[in-house]
Amino acid sequence: MQYWDGTQWQVVPVIQPDPNIKPTLALCEGVPTWVLYYCPGTSPYTIGETGPAGGKVFYVTDGGLHGLEAAPVDQSIGTFWGCDIGSIPGAQGTAVGTGAANTAAILAAGCPIVGAAKIADAYVFKGYSDWFLPSSEELNLLYAQKDVLGGFVNDLYWSSSEFNDSNARGQGFNNGSQGYWSKDSTNGLTVRAIRTF
Repeated sequence: MQYWDGTQWQVVPVIQPDPNIKPTLALCEGVPTWVLYYCPGTSPYTIGETGPAGGKVFYVTDGGLHGLEAAPVDQSIGTFWGCDIGSIPGAQGTAVGTGAANTAAILAAGCPIVGAAKIADAYVFKGYSDWFLPSSEELNLLYAQKDVLGGFVNDLYWSSSEFNDSNARGQGFNNGSQGYWSKDSTNGLTVRAIRTF
């Protein structure tokens, strides 16, 4: 394949094929380039590394170009989930990729209590303010990497996934158990915000 660089025709070099990955044509520093995952010289993220917003990467996709990073510290210990006002439309997502939408739905509900979602949403670190409360599956991925990332307490953490009118999902970081707790739990649970990159 060739391209015009403004002065002359240039050949786009062929790359060594991989039987498991289909090469794609990408624009790397303004030059059309065949790539398997990412442009040469770029640095994909790996689990445990510091992410683009200063958090810790705990999940990657696209060969490390995208994924999820967790805030380096907890935002709150022993807080309510909040919104014990009945079911919240749009806050039942449990899958990876639904935490931000759950958080937005909780905030849109106008809950009278400053709870876990509001605390995660209000978090700002290194100029990034797009943090949210993880869905239950995102929280489980975070739990799976807790020893790599470090800094977690052996306690219960909230997810943004509502279970029913009066309960929300969470996870024990002492033993990995997943369950649901009252949104206005008297002991409260811990909050750790995450973001996508």
